[in-house]
Amino acid sequence: MSKKILVIMDPIESINVNKDTTYQLMLAAQNIGHELYYMNPGTLSVDLCEPFGSISKIKINKEKELFYEKAEENKIQLSEFNYVLMRLDPPVDNNYIYITYILDMIKNKNIKVLNTGSSLRNYNEKLITLNFPNHIPDTLLTCNKKEIHVFKEKHKKIILKPLNLMGGKSIYLIDEFDKNFNVITEDMTNSGKNYILAQEYLPAASMGDKRIIVINGQVIEESVIRIPNNNDHRSNLASGGSIEKYNLTKDEMIICKEVASFLKEKDIFLAGIDMIGDKITEVNITSPTCIAEINDFHNVDLGKIFWKTINELD
Repeated sequence: MSKKILVIMDPIESINVNKDTTYQLMLAAQNIGHELYYMNPGTLSVDLCEPFGSISKIKINKEKELFYEKAEENKIQLSEFNYVLMRLDPPVDNNYIYITYILDMIKNKNIKVLNTGSSLRNYNEKLITLNFPNHIPDTLLTCNKKEIHVFKEKHKKIILKPLNLMGGKSIYLIDEFDKNFNVITEDMTNSGKNYILAQEYLPAASMGDKRIIVINGQVIEESVIRIPNNNDHRSNLASGGSIEKYNLTKDEMIICKEVASFLKEKDIFLAGIDMIGDKITEVNITSPTCIAEINDFHNVDLGKIFWKTINELD
């Protein structure tokens, strides 16, 4: 049965269709026979206590240079749709949080928002890992430079991460004698006002960072591993890393299933687990990527699995 799907995302004209996960999900939905609609999040509003947006019906043209056709925009209630796919990239700033509140205002509770506003708001992608203390590197959450210094003295080599960004942005590798330590920590914490995450550096990072997709608590064994180049410690594709085919080991599956069970319990339908060695470093829930690469490497269609799983919930 055809469903009406609203996709909330950054400007569609800016995406790379060869790599973009949202494009893969849209294409899979269209192939199944669902109707696609598009909304720029900047048009979201609440009128008469109902969420509205400037929304266009959209068609994906896989083989054409202009890969989409967008109809005229109209102001439409979000309650008109069966599924709302929330694919807005970080930063998770105030406006992002406000959008999650608006998504929670949809009065028709039969509508599935993926991922839900409350789950995006309640579970930070960096901090969610603290729910799995046995499966993460030694981690410190603080805004105190002295505490970070003690942590660095303990591990000699550490990673510093902001809490609200993506794609490897503003992630620093700090070693024991790094003369930039003071300026980096002062800048990242805004002189002690903002929390950041410090993690021990894992030597296995030089061998790559695995991305594992979870769909409604199901761990997808077929995955990829992102490998840093010689000039950067970060393995993210946006930071110049390369990517290779990877299949999870039995031990990795056991760890990921524990994480996936938590995610399903918290109503997080789609997620991307990041794993270095046997340690979980992040769990992406805002706009998990790498579905296109997994599809290509493993000859699978995770978009089809995504929508089939949703349809089975109806």
